Amino acid sequence: MNGITVLLTGCGAPGAPGIISCLRKVKERKIRIVGVDMNPNAGARGLVDGFYTVPPAKDPFFIDRVFEVCLKERVDVVLPIVTRELMKFALARKVFEERGIKVSVMESEILEIVNNKAALLSKMREIGLPTPWFMAVHSIEELEDACMKAGYPGRAICVKAAEGNGSRGVRMIDPQKSRFDLFFDSKPNSMYISYEELIRTLREKPQIPEMLVMELLPGTEYSVDVLAGNGKILYEVSRRGLSVLTSNMMSLVIDDNRQVLDLCGAVAEKLGMDGNFGFDLLYNEDMTQPYIIEVNPRLTAGVVSCAAAGVNLPYLGIKRLLGEYLPDCVPNYGTRMARHYVESFFDKEGKPIEW
Repeated sequence: MNGITVLLTGCGAPGAPGIISCLRKVKERKIRIVGVDMNPNAGARGLVDGFYTVPPAKDPFFIDRVFEVCLKERVDVVLPIVTRELMKFALARKVFEERGIKVSVMESEILEIVNNKAALLSKMREIGLPTPWFMAVHSIEELEDACMKAGYPGRAICVKAAEGNGSRGVRMIDPQKSRFDLFFDSKPNSMYISYEELIRTLREKPQIPEMLVMELLPGTEYSVDVLAGNGKILYEVSRRGLSVLTSNMMSLVIDDNRQVLDLCGAVAEKLGMDGNFGFDLLYNEDMTQPYIIEVNPRLTAGVVSCAAAGVNLPYLGIKRLLGEYLPDCVPNYGTRMARHYVESFFDKEGKPIEW
């Protein structure tokens, strides 16, 4: 089978090393990997075959620069893994495809829904799928009112920005949590905040972005990685979190939770979602109902666990984009993952040091 060149954006993102590992494990063809990132010292720079520094996604020349790299390196497939880049790639996909370059990204109309948590939950409620209690707000006054309607202070709640990823703009408010205990017993990456501190923080600016006030879901956390074709599920793998740090699963197990998978499948079908993407879910307190709290409309940071369990979703997504045969794959249920940190070293010119 002919070799291919894949361009991976976000080479410094947490999920980049795992996705690179997925592509390195492929036996049926040689895959050359070109990485790009706004940071010249991106952590996975030493893991790719070629690396380029590019502007951030908000830069008007971001797409131009990536396209230039694609032409120079004769790239076959682009895998964007940074959420903020996705809309730009969706709007520019035709430019890439005219040069024979496939881009793994959804249609812009679907991205507008799934990239906004308020729009996503509202759409789910509209089509009759279960959602947690939530209310979208656009001012501090609306937020204060929504917190009271959610049951605060008698009930713990979650407040989050409607648009954002990587736990940015997400905080939990639980009046039963001791600030003293959090200060002395928790590391400073705790996501808990007091109601008063939240309001004080939001008042630093004259206007707040769209936000969600939501019931706090204390049950087990799940993630589901999917490859779909215009709403039809091709592959799906559910991951149950065993240890979770600020939404990142530090340890997990692959299991076959049909309740979780069926809910995600219903959303993918109703919205016509396409390509590689993932869902984040939380169960309610009595573990009777899982709720989707977020969609990652791209390859996720945990997708390497699916590959280790026998379903290499990044490569299967590439094969689908290239119009190739897709084999039957069933996960090896019970596969576990434990994540740890490793270091990368570079010389003063940015070249990787083998050490």
